Amino acid sequence: MWAGTLRHVRPALSRGVSQALADPSGWNQAPVVVSKLSNGVRVATQTTFNEVASVGVFVNGGIRDEGRNGSGTAALVGKLALSGTSKRPLTALEEELESLGATLDVQVARESMSFQASVPGGNAKEGIDIITDVATNILPSNISDAHIRQLQEGETATRNVISDRLHMTAFRDCALGNTVVGPFDNIASLGEGAIQEFLGRTLVGGNTVLASVGPASHAEVVAAAEAGLGGVAAGSAAAAETPYFCGAELIYRNDDMGPTAYVSVGWEGVPARSPDAVTFMLMSQIIGNYEKGTGLVPGSISGNRTTNAVANKMGIGCADKFECFNLMYKDTGLFGYYIECDEVAVEHAVGELMFGINLLSFAVTDEEVERAKRELKIKLFGGGGSAANACNTVGQQMLQYGRGVPAAELLLRIDALDSEEVKRVAYKYLNDAEVAVTALGPLHGMPFYMDLRKQTSMHRY
Repeated sequence: MWAGTLRHVRPALSRGVSQALADPSGWNQAPVVVSKLSNGVRVATQTTFNEVASVGVFVNGGIRDEGRNGSGTAALVGKLALSGTSKRPLTALEEELESLGATLDVQVARESMSFQASVPGGNAKEGIDIITDVATNILPSNISDAHIRQLQEGETATRNVISDRLHMTAFRDCALGNTVVGPFDNIASLGEGAIQEFLGRTLVGGNTVLASVGPASHAEVVAAAEAGLGGVAAGSAAAAETPYFCGAELIYRNDDMGPTAYVSVGWEGVPARSPDAVTFMLMSQIIGNYEKGTGLVPGSISGNRTTNAVANKMGIGCADKFECFNLMYKDTGLFGYYIECDEVAVEHAVGELMFGINLLSFAVTDEEVERAKRELKIKLFGGGGSAANACNTVGQQMLQYGRGVPAAELLLRIDALDSEEVKRVAYKYLNDAEVAVTALGPLHGMPFYMDLRKQTSMHRY
């Protein structure tokens, strides 16, 4: 999963991971079985006894694959996938989904696209037939004025807009910084040729995974995948240019949009296969997230040092909400925080989060690490366990790591970490490092960029 991870874990736990990999029967969960079709398409199945089966086609291609200028082609492909195919016009597709009691979902992200359907357990074959048709028979001729208008307008959810702008700031000179939420200014000029060219580059055998979680056997899924994806061209996409992380700021000051300011600061993180990927997941949980007036434990008495400091600042708190995030891509990552706060508390809120992340390099305690481990395990494995979520996890793991990652293995890797390992990784990547900054709203209290840059290191007198 993470090449070289065992290098940093204690010997006993290293042996535990090795034994777990060698003996799948000890995991007490259905393994992910992987086969490869003749054209390179990988088929990954996890046979369970759920009443619902979830199947999906996952493609290693997304917004990043549009090229540096970011035309919006991938976003348009996502719209077209829900508008019917030559075999199933939109009306027929909707009727078939309704008759099966199935759902259909299409997602387009920075590095991937997913086409996923959930069907009653006995209809996995029909679900695979539908989802492979939707993924491989997208009709460029279905482009409509409604699609163009939606993509020209873009998304308005502030959290997503801020995340999008942070990527634009951090990776401004490469395609990873392309907008995901829009608006896509040149979308009206795209024709059928652009859609076909994009699909021809990305929807190829080496880039494609069919994942299935449910009662269907591996042999049944492979046979259905061969029928639906056997015609996909062999090959794989060209390697993408490694992004350059740019320390910069992109500030949108608007004192008339209300009293709330939105701020996000990011450091360069690590790729998904990095030896330090699990440590970054844990560091994100050590900082955690907070929303004023919610949760069982008030922030003012929280054991999380950053949450406690934010909730008690000036007696009333300095942020309505904050969230630490860790995003991992093929060849880089983005680690940082997002804040929503009152305009008079911007400097305080930013200062507390900068200080909290700075402490990761110098003052993390064993107690904090153990608390974060428990919370991270709950976050990863404490959900409802739906077939759709499990299928999405299997598909994304196949794209990132080339295999399914058992829960037991990930638990062992989390348990192998301690406070010294967290401090080592944080000091290596976050201490005295470049940061990317973006903010929106009434920002008269926003610190200057150079002041934020200085706050990434600890000065003791």
